Amino acid sequence: MTQDEKTKLRRPFVVMEAHRVQLKVALLLLLINSVLTQQVVRLSSRSEFSALLDLRSSLGIRAKDWPRKTDPCSRWRGVECRTGQVVGITLSGLRRTPAGGRNPGFAVDSLANFTLLAKFNSYGFPLPGSIPDWFGQRLSALQVLDLSSCSITGSIPSSLGILSGLNSLYLSDNFLTGAIPLILGQLLSLSVLNLSRNSFTGTIPSGFSSLLNLSTLDLSSNFLFGPIPNNLGSLSRLKFLHLQNNSFDASIPVELASLSQLIVLDLGHNGLSGSLPNGLFSNLTQLQYVVLSRNSFDGNLPDVLSSLPALRLLNVSSNKFTGVLPNLTAFFNATGAVVDLSDNYFQGPAPSNTGTNVVVNGNCLQSLPNQRSLQDCRSFYASRGLIFGNDIAPNPSLEPASISEKRVTYRLVGLFGGLGFIVLLY
Repeated sequence: MTQDEKTKLRRPFVVMEAHRVQLKVALLLLLINSVLTQQVVRLSSRSEFSALLDLRSSLGIRAKDWPRKTDPCSRWRGVECRTGQVVGITLSGLRRTPAGGRNPGFAVDSLANFTLLAKFNSYGFPLPGSIPDWFGQRLSALQVLDLSSCSITGSIPSSLGILSGLNSLYLSDNFLTGAIPLILGQLLSLSVLNLSRNSFTGTIPSGFSSLLNLSTLDLSSNFLFGPIPNNLGSLSRLKFLHLQNNSFDASIPVELASLSQLIVLDLGHNGLSGSLPNGLFSNLTQLQYVVLSRNSFDGNLPDVLSSLPALRLLNVSSNKFTGVLPNLTAFFNATGAVVDLSDNYFQGPAPSNTGTNVVVNGNCLQSLPNQRSLQDCRSFYASRGLIFGNDIAPNPSLEPASISEKRVTYRLVGLFGGLGFIVLLY
């Protein structure tokens, strides 16, 4: 038998085998499609479907986002389901109908029907009004509650303190008032607490020391006062501490030295005073951002700041630090970190090669422009019984008004429980 004859005999078998392979692939694809179809979760609770329709109506959510004749679990934007029940609702990014936008309110009573609701996120979705008292009583499964930038008014209901499973609470950028409820100290699962940019008054509740799982505490831009509690040093998992833009007074508690995982420490724009505690920064080797500006700190700046390996920003501007400028410039020039020492009372010879990332305007440094007047420096040092050497006096011909000529403005961007980056504006 010739080779051509053998090839002709084999060809039908090859074709049949190819068909078998194609058939197997087709069957496999059908099986995969069947499995995927079975995995699509459909809402099985009629009462929850009715509650979603009520929520759609009360909030004026567009039919485009929540179409009535489709399954909410698979087609409604922001609705998450598990085992046929609603476990998450996200209103962020949704828009109201024109009618719903004319009279918006905190009309979410139907949420009480979702017994397994673990997440409610309405960030940026207007909900003017007060947080209902029943939130903590009826939404016992909540783990994430984000009501940031929702135009909320009133105070925090104490019932939120009984949400034992809550791990993230965001209430920033609202119009909340009153004291921070003591009962929030019972949220032992809490990892993130953000109450920033409201109008809270009073002191930091002492019970916050029990929030041992806390990694982010942001109380910035409120009207809080009093000393920073010593027992915040017990929050061993804390990474981000934002207390800026309040009216905290007294000194920084040395107990904060125990926060060995701290990445961001922002205490700027308060009424804090005294010298920085010895050993405060020695154990804080993870620090990347340190902001102590616009307070009344005095004394010398600890040299240990120059040995923090991860530091990207140090801002101690607008304080009353004195003494010879620490050996920081070489370190910060080498690492590229931004350091702002401006508007203090450092004296001594001018640092060499400071670069644009080191700002020393408004001090008492020799032979540098944009420094304080000689009279200002001598008067300040004399008022504190400190020695100011004539041999290191600044050029008296320079007016204090010129201090702003080389001001560097920085902006720390994206710190919502995470790291950010620095923008320099000259």
